[in-house]
Amino acid sequence: MSIKIGLLVPNSNFIPGIGKGIIRGLELGLADNVDYELVTESAGYIADKSVVTDKLNQLVVKEQVDIIISPMNPGLASKIGDILSGHQVPLIINNLGEDVMLADDENPYIFSNSLNLWQSMWTLGYWAAEQIGKNACIMAAFHDAGYGMSFAFSLGFEAGKGKILQVAVTHQNSRTEDPAEHIKMIAENKPDYVMGLYSGKESVSFLNTYHALGFRDKIPLLGCAYMVDEVILPDTGESALDIKTPHSWAKDNMSPENVEFKTKFSEAEAYAPNEFALLAYETGHLIARAVGSIENEKPSGQRLCKALNEVEFSGPRGTVRFNSDTRDAENKDYLRQVVKADDGSLYNKTIQTLEIPELFFEQKAIARKNVQKQGWLNPYLCA
Repeated sequence: MSIKIGLLVPNSNFIPGIGKGIIRGLELGLADNVDYELVTESAGYIADKSVVTDKLNQLVVKEQVDIIISPMNPGLASKIGDILSGHQVPLIINNLGEDVMLADDENPYIFSNSLNLWQSMWTLGYWAAEQIGKNACIMAAFHDAGYGMSFAFSLGFEAGKGKILQVAVTHQNSRTEDPAEHIKMIAENKPDYVMGLYSGKESVSFLNTYHALGFRDKIPLLGCAYMVDEVILPDTGESALDIKTPHSWAKDNMSPENVEFKTKFSEAEAYAPNEFALLAYETGHLIARAVGSIENEKPSGQRLCKALNEVEFSGPRGTVRFNSDTRDAENKDYLRQVVKADDGSLYNKTIQTLEIPELFFEQKAIARKNVQKQGWLNPYLCA
C-alpha cells in the first residue's frame, strides 16, 4: 500500500538550505518503510494565512494527498483547521515548539512533532531557580522575543520561587546592532545570571559584546539552544564557553539510532543535520508505522489519525509518540554546556537530564486555555 504525502517547504535566512534538509530527512525516515509519493509546495516563511491556505488547497484538492507535513507556528495552524477537518486530511506540524497550541484551537486532524522549546524553557527556568539563584534578568533579540519562550522561562523560574528583575530587547533595527548599552543596563541589577534568547548573527553580536564588556565571568549566562548552536560556535569563540542551554536532542549521544541518522544524513548531504531535518526524519518513521498498521485498507484521514495516535518510533531523541489527548509528541529535556574538545573546537556537551515536574504539565494546561497568541506567526527560525 502506498501513501501520498504533501509537504510545505519553508524558506529561512537563519538556516541555509532548510527545505532540502527537510526533504532529505523525510526521505530517510520513509525509505524502505513504506511506498510513497511526495508532493512539495514552496510556502515562503509559512507566515501568511492566504498563502498557506492556497498551498493547502492545492495539496488536498488538486493533488489529493493523504497527509501533509509542514513547519508551522500554532498561531497559524489554528486558522487553517477547517480545511483539514473538512477534507479529513491530517497535518503533522514539525516546528521547534516555540509556542503552545491553544486548547480552543485543537483539531483532531492536527498533530505536532516538535522540539518542545516551550517545555525546554520552562524546565530550564525551574532548574535555574533551584540550582543557581533566585534573581535573573532576561535579554532577547527582537526576532527571538516574538515567541512564547521568554514567557515559558519566566513561568518555570517563578514556579521555582525565582524573580525576574528586568527584561531587555536588543537588535531591534539590525542583526548586528550593538547591544552594549542594554547589557550594561541589565548588569546594574546584579542578577545571579542572565537568560539569553538569541540565534544566528544576533547571538554572535550579543555574546561577543557581553564577553568584551567583561561580564561573562561576572554574571553567568544561560540561553536557549540556538544561542550557542554548533553552526555559530566558530564565530563566537571563547564568548560561548561554559554557557548552559536546554535541548530535547542530545546531539552527542552515541546511541545507535542517533549515530545512524547523523551518519546517513551527512553522507547524503555532506553536512550535519539540523533540527528540522531531524523532525522530518522522525515524522517519516511515524507515518510509515501508521500506514503499516492500517494493513491493506486505504489510508483514509480517520484511519491515519487513529493510527498516528497509536504508533511510536525509537530514534535519535529516544522514543517519539503522540499524546493521544493533545496530539503533541512528548520528549525529554537535557541540559548542555559549551565545552572545548581536544582539538580546540567548541561543542555542546550533554551534562544531565532535566527533571520535568508535574507542575509543568499543570501550568501548560492553564496556558493552553488562557494565553493569547502574540508576536510572530512564522515558525521560529523560518524567517
